[in-house]
Amino acid sequence: MDFPFYRPEDRALDKLLEQTTLLKDVDPERLTRPDCVKTYEVTYPTTLYSFLHEAAVIEYHGTLFASWYNCPLTELHGDTPIRGKRSHDGGKTWTDTEVLARDESGKILYCPPVYGICGDRLYLIMNEMVAPDHIHALDLYVYNEATERFDFLWSRPIPFKLNTNVYQLPNGKLMLPGRIAELDGFPNTPAVLISDSGKIDDEWRLVMIQPDGTMPDRSKLVHPELSAIVQGETVYMFCRDDERRVPLIYISHDCGETWSAPMAHDIPFCNAKIYSGTLSDGRNYVMGNIFPPDVTPETGYPRRNRLAAFFSRPNTMIFDKGIIIEEDRSPDLLYGMDWTYPVACEADGTLYVIYSSVIEGSFRGAALSAIDLKAL
Repeated sequence: MDFPFYRPEDRALDKLLEQTTLLKDVDPERLTRPDCVKTYEVTYPTTLYSFLHEAAVIEYHGTLFASWYNCPLTELHGDTPIRGKRSHDGGKTWTDTEVLARDESGKILYCPPVYGICGDRLYLIMNEMVAPDHIHALDLYVYNEATERFDFLWSRPIPFKLNTNVYQLPNGKLMLPGRIAELDGFPNTPAVLISDSGKIDDEWRLVMIQPDGTMPDRSKLVHPELSAIVQGETVYMFCRDDERRVPLIYISHDCGETWSAPMAHDIPFCNAKIYSGTLSDGRNYVMGNIFPPDVTPETGYPRRNRLAAFFSRPNTMIFDKGIIIEEDRSPDLLYGMDWTYPVACEADGTLYVIYSSVIEGSFRGAALSAIDLKAL
């Protein structure tokens, strides 16, 4: 690839990587927001918790569950709880905010929440940290429908930073993409956790995607957040890398047990989280912030003002449809600058996408877009 936003070091890495083409008849710079996208406010930043980040969403028994981590204006410093809401009308209205996990002393920070459904039970998984992105433990909760609360199950010293909701593999196992480090260390090595029993509340086994976080040009992966598309026994794993601007993907042909070297692809994702999955009709999707034609002068990096989604032909990795979810000021919310860190779930013909809404400066809330899949 030779994207206009590449720097010399990005081009040098790109030349060392195998190339794969995913887009067909789609120009990312000409994407528009269709009428089938409707955005609703999940929460606006409060005075105390003005930094909201890494939200998650899932549908369970007709209800949308959303959760996120909140902290004061400086990210991941001080009181950093996991908070949540529920919606019974597809995201139009939400219950009051609940605190799901918290250490008011600020010694343990919580980040980020993800969901999974197994045996018709809803689970919430989250990270404990001792400093920003320094992972201390993996915590598991299960939803109690009688009390409408998440009950704590266990905490284990697994220094694995979560990125996505739980994926079901065709062999009956479960998979969680993420990144690994030493205990209480900073994770920059892509990996997956696999539950061989297919149960969320059982043991999870670590599988490295690559031995360490080193790229072929000897640069180091930075924030290699992962998300997957599962096509039979083949798993396509999209990867963020803040050290280089090269969009990366890994491929496994054995349900995540072994992985290819990193490859470059042609969807111009920028320095932010990517999220992907498969719809019930066989179409795959991948979404994230894409590079606009200009960049922020102070940093040389693009703003995260263009949140886009790409959709494939059924049962293929040929993405021939692209849309804007939000860009700059939201026409539905009538505010916003940047929209970032998407997570999605499908229910009743709708793809629900939750993400951080940047109001001004570092003030962040959460928004949810409902995409009518029949209209795509």
